[in-house]
Amino acid sequence: MSVLAFDLGTSSVKVSLVADGGAMLDSAVKGYETVSSRGTWAEQDPLAWYGRSVEAARELFSRNEAARDGILAIGVCGHMLGLLPVDASGAPLRPSMIHADSRASEESDFILEHIISKQDLYALTGSVLNAQSPLCKALWLKRNEPGAYARAARFLQAKDYLVSRLTGNIDVTDYSDASHAVFIDIHKKRYLYDIFAELGLDATKFPTLHRGVDVAGTLTAEAARALGLKEGVPVVAGGGDGACANAGVGMSAAGGKAYVNLGTTAWISCDAANPVIDGGARIFNIMSLDGDTFGIFGTMQSAGKCVSWLCGLLSIGVEELKAAAACAPPRSDGLLFLPYLEGERAPIFDSNARGVFFGIGAGHARAHFCRAALEGVGFALRSILDVFRETLAIGEMRVIGGGAGNEIWKRIIADICGVSLEACANSESVTSMGVALAAAVGAGMYGSLGEAARGVATAGRVEPDGENRAAYDAAYEKFMKLYPSVKHLF
Repeated sequence: MSVLAFDLGTSSVKVSLVADGGAMLDSAVKGYETVSSRGTWAEQDPLAWYGRSVEAARELFSRNEAARDGILAIGVCGHMLGLLPVDASGAPLRPSMIHADSRASEESDFILEHIISKQDLYALTGSVLNAQSPLCKALWLKRNEPGAYARAARFLQAKDYLVSRLTGNIDVTDYSDASHAVFIDIHKKRYLYDIFAELGLDATKFPTLHRGVDVAGTLTAEAARALGLKEGVPVVAGGGDGACANAGVGMSAAGGKAYVNLGTTAWISCDAANPVIDGGARIFNIMSLDGDTFGIFGTMQSAGKCVSWLCGLLSIGVEELKAAAACAPPRSDGLLFLPYLEGERAPIFDSNARGVFFGIGAGHARAHFCRAALEGVGFALRSILDVFRETLAIGEMRVIGGGAGNEIWKRIIADICGVSLEACANSESVTSMGVALAAAVGAGMYGSLGEAARGVATAGRVEPDGENRAAYDAAYEKFMKLYPSVKHLF
């Protein structure tokens, strides 16, 4: 018996079989495109989400025929911060605006200047409003495409649309997607009806809120035929990828630990019983799949991006960069790197910021630049972790993402941040694992996400080196002075 997990990523969908004991059995991946017809636009075809999902599932079951009749439940997770209007039949009215779409800058400015202040909205929602927020995208749609807005029966997120195709139910979203979208008051767990009214947004167009573990419906005959499965399999509401990652990395069973995701972007997150409303609005909150607790997030824009960028610049591979970085001493002989290649989110939220190599001397060689790039990401992560530590005690973190296999990078981060780092097994599949656990809870296989997450496996641990930590403390002080010193030049 097993659970089927659909994970709609930014560039592809992964469909996975997860055993009822939590083991990842097999996966299949199919890609789709993002269209950027204008500079700030980023759209995807929702029909491609469903079509590629069906293709991946069929490929998966072609290798696992015996598993077809043993699917106990289905879970769906997806990329967040999107907006897809659908009509009453569930048909898309236009391509979906995705998280990278920032066309709604005027709407963001309007809301913060005329409707509610940034800090007051943050206090209600736990999130920082910007042009990527679906609240702004909904207002943009009303102002710029009134026909599509008028015909819209519901505004859906990526995973909501796939849930609707599997179950026929378009009136479902979950608290994680709705909270990150800046749609709800996270304290009362209800939509921002007063703000919707002031903006002229029809509240009936927003789907009913559910926990990620709630059953949204069952597999329709049509969807069952497409996937080659039995009709009637329960499908849970699922969640956004950030919330699913928190569940998949085992945060609900980790006793207050945090984790760091080292991907193209990076984030630090932990679960908390209550939201953390930071006075400087430097971190944000996403409601968890259980609908009761909160994922606290601090996200940096460029992490693995810095590695791939430097590899391209130096015409070397990642393994060569890692080997070179290992040859340079901690602190890179005074060379500092500000890793803001594409602006920065937490804790400064400055889209105009850019990268800087500082302190370059004639004695610096390629190895110093390679190590400084890895250290710069480590310093930026510490600047986020320091915000967490104002209210939470964090001495260890789990690590996931592509960087989880980079031993020199993990050593650098452990030393800079003064934390133990523990890698997660299947670290590149934690979002799939998270929604699979939610589906298992929804099917009654477990009583809670915490119980389900006890089987999440770890693989290896890195402890911080006290001598290196002391050296990095001094470099970190200089790093923290660098951005304020050059901010006005950006």
